[in-house]
This record gives sequence, C-alpha cells and structure tokens, in this order.
Amino acid sequence: MRSPQTRLRALAALVVTITFALAATAAVQGLEPSPVRPASIPDSAFVPVVLDHERLSAAAAAVPLAPVPSPSLQPLADPELPSEPVARPQPPVPESAVVAVPIRTHSISGRASWYCNYDDPSLPHSVCHNAYPDGPGFDAYAAAGPGLRAAIGPGWRNNVVLVCGHRCVAVKLIDWCKCSGGSVGVVKLIDLYEDVYARTGGNVTISW
Repeated sequence: MRSPQTRLRALAALVVTITFALAATAAVQGLEPSPVRPASIPDSAFVPVVLDHERLSAAAAAVPLAPVPSPSLQPLADPELPSEPVARPQPPVPESAVVAVPIRTHSISGRASWYCNYDDPSLPHSVCHNAYPDGPGFDAYAAAGPGLRAAIGPGWRNNVVLVCGHRCVAVKLIDWCKCSGGSVGVVKLIDLYEDVYARTGGNVTISW
C-alpha cells in the first residue's frame, strides 16, 4: 500500500504534466492562421488617381502661351559719344587782367648807391632830380652809371630795368651819374632813389 507522500508526489507530477500539455497546445494554436478569410475587394473600387501636377500640365496645354523671344547674342558695345565735346561759353577776360611781361635777356651785376631822401630825416640830406621829386609814396627812379649806360647802349634813358638785391624792383632810369668814389671806393653801376635802395641793398643784379 502506497504512503500518503508517494501519492502526493504522483499527483504533483500529473498536474505538472497536464499544465505543460495545455501550454503547448495554446502555443501551437496561436501560430496557426485563422480559418476566417477576408472578403475580396471588387474591381469597381479601383479608380485612376490624378496628381496636381498632371492637372496643371493639362491646363497649360489647353491655354496657348505667347512666344518667348530668344535672347540677343550680339556683343555689348560702348555707348556712342560725340566726336568733339560741346564748346562751353567762356566768360570774357577783362583787359586789365592781361599784363604783358617783358622778356629780359641781358643782365649785369655790381654795386649800387643811393640819393634823394627828403622823406627820411634820419639820413644825410640828398637832392632829387628836379622833374622827379621825392613824394609821399614809393619812388622807383635811378641814375645810370657809366658801366650800365655802356651795357644798355644809347637808348638807356627812360628805360625800365629790373634791379634785384634783397628784393626785385622795376626802376626807371631818369638820369646819369659818374657813380665813382664814395664810401665803397669803386665805380657803381647805378644810383638808386633811397626808396629803392632800402629794398634792394648795395649788391644788385640789373636786367633789361
């Protein structure tokens, strides 16, 4: 006769066997396809699909387009300019603005002295030419010495020469002088009015 423990073990083994058998059956049934088949779709359900771009193409084909001109392949050229610029009116030039500058081609350098100083009491008194007194303004006159008279020639009197020393002054030759001796002890080229001498000094270059 079996003991209670042996019967319990046999019962437990039977339960385990039945459990595994049920699980295997469920798994096999889950993998099998369903016996129910879906209903077939009728052919009338299939219709052609028209895309948007196809509709646009059809509409464009129905409307005639204007012809597009082909681009010009001619090379670019510079804009045409007038052969000569248009002359612009010029304002008239007043005659007073036109100054003739004499061309001086001769010159001589040497010593100068002075005379005619009535307007400067600080200097020794010296008389002026009677036709050209020492006035309140600037008096640009001179007497030509022997060397200057010989260099210019017979037309020296009333000639206007340019005397340059510290500054350059245009001077009119109104008289002559020996222009020898004096403080420098040499023959001088020209005897200037004191107004001119104060600007040029004693070492000068005379051009005409």
